[in-house]
Amino acid sequence: MAENRSKEILSKMTGNYISHFMSSAVMVLVFLMAVSWLSYSESDYSFRQDDFRVEIAFILTSMISLGWLMSMIVGICIDLFPLTHGLDSYNQTHSTHYLWINIFGQLLIVAGIFSNDLDLLLEMSTIGMVLLCWGVLTIAWPSWKLHQNSKAENINCGNIGLIPSILIPVSAIIILGCWIFRKHTGLLEFGLGFNVLVMMGTICLTLILSHFNRRLGWEVVNFGSFRPVVGIYLGLALFHSFASMWHARNDVSETIFNYSLAAPLLWGFFSTRPFKTMKNAIGASQKPHSRLIGTAQWFFLVTGVMALIPDFDSAKFTNITYVAFMFSCTVLSTWGSGIFLHQDHLHKSIHNRPGLWLILVANSVGILSLLLIGFRIELVGEQSDLLYFFMRSISLASMIIYIFILIIRDLLFSMDTWHRIPMSYEKYIS
Repeated sequence: MAENRSKEILSKMTGNYISHFMSSAVMVLVFLMAVSWLSYSESDYSFRQDDFRVEIAFILTSMISLGWLMSMIVGICIDLFPLTHGLDSYNQTHSTHYLWINIFGQLLIVAGIFSNDLDLLLEMSTIGMVLLCWGVLTIAWPSWKLHQNSKAENINCGNIGLIPSILIPVSAIIILGCWIFRKHTGLLEFGLGFNVLVMMGTICLTLILSHFNRRLGWEVVNFGSFRPVVGIYLGLALFHSFASMWHARNDVSETIFNYSLAAPLLWGFFSTRPFKTMKNAIGASQKPHSRLIGTAQWFFLVTGVMALIPDFDSAKFTNITYVAFMFSCTVLSTWGSGIFLHQDHLHKSIHNRPGLWLILVANSVGILSLLLIGFRIELVGEQSDLLYFFMRSISLASMIIYIFILIIRDLLFSMDTWHRIPMSYEKYIS
């Protein structure tokens, strides 16, 4: 009886992930509108110009990592972490404040993009980034209390509570600092690398390991090896961030820059024991799992190889490997974790869950467009850039619309009952 009462208290915030997932879906579409505007407008900072590429790349990357993608990550934390860490430190105020601060910050940046005024864009982007950082800072303290409680109560949930309590807030402050002091050569490049590889890459790697190790119990990495795997990745990613800054200052060669980019990506692939997961995922003895997360694991290899290809063309992208990594690894691992958690709340049998092939096909089309750009393949001559832009935009839009429909269908039209305590609750806390 006491245990049921405890579960009821700890699960009071479950279900809040839905509003965060929905806001993420809506803001993806707003993001695509802003990117389309940059493609067609004649402003000083549009994609038609060669100026301010790094600034625009920094703004758009921050909108993804601290905006609509972070909203889903925070939704997962608020829903699941009180159960896994044994403390109800989040409340409705934390969830609501974060949600609206996050949305408002993104809308300010989008308004600046639509203004076609460079000075206004830079000012509104600064305010928008401050709000996005403020949003993640509001959940830092309750997340830290979760981590502290798990240590005090000797709850075996690892150090995953450090992601929302330390990694994300500290990363957000560093990213904001790089933007504010962007006139110093190399700081924007450092912030881009830090944003993509240090913050989002670490989150992506942790989601992959958590899915296969804890949720599925495949033990791809020994529990004692979990921290070194993530720690080595962090060290390699941080070195690449500095290499990005040094490269912008012409202190290191292009070769060192590319190898420093490939190193954390290839480590992220091989350290997660891909052949062991592949053995469990395909063939006659295959086990049920999230195909989105499994695919994200292999995209670490794809993007790592992309970084090593000589003269791989980034076209108008500041770094095409960054774009591919965000579009594949981070999107698939985050959305895969969110959907799997949602289906756990429905207590849907792990053996009867949809394969989500539409998302994988759409994602592959988007990655294909980047590969065609990198290898300088023009399918329709001078209009190829426009074709590839539509491929990426339609891919991202179709993926998020499909997820939106999936959640609405499960909540309103499905025969499955939604439960506050997710299925296989004991695996999350084991």
